[in-house]
Formats: sequence, C-alpha cells, structure tokens
Amino acid sequence: MSDPEVDPVLPLLRCMHCDEVIGAYEPMVIETHHGPCETSLAAHPALYETERPCFHRACYAEARGDV
Repeated sequence: MSDPEVDPVLPLLRCMHCDEVIGAYEPMVIETHHGPCETSLAAHPALYETERPCFHRACYAEARGDV
C-alpha cells in the first residue's frame, strides 16, 4: 500500500477526442493561446491540473483531419 504523502496519486488527464487517459510518457498536444503545443506529462507535470484541452498526439491529428 502506498502512502499518499510519500507517493501522491496524480489526477488522470483525459484526451478531449477519445476520452481515454493520457499516460505520463505519451506524446500529447495541449491547446494554448499561442496554438497547439506538443509535450508530455512527464516533461510538464503541472499539466495534470490544467483545464485546457489536451489530446493524445494521434487523436489531435485525427480530430484535425490530418490522418
């Protein structure tokens, strides 16, 4: 069993296209005021708390019709 003070449980971030969980190391796209930004939750853990639209990279391309 893990201790939440030592090993906190991070909230789940879901893709706006497929509604599946975005994994920490998966390539993702977040929509910003300056346009789409490619990153990952591992690179930017603060994104777990974002309210901006987030997508798996492949889902973002599919939603835009790039696939």
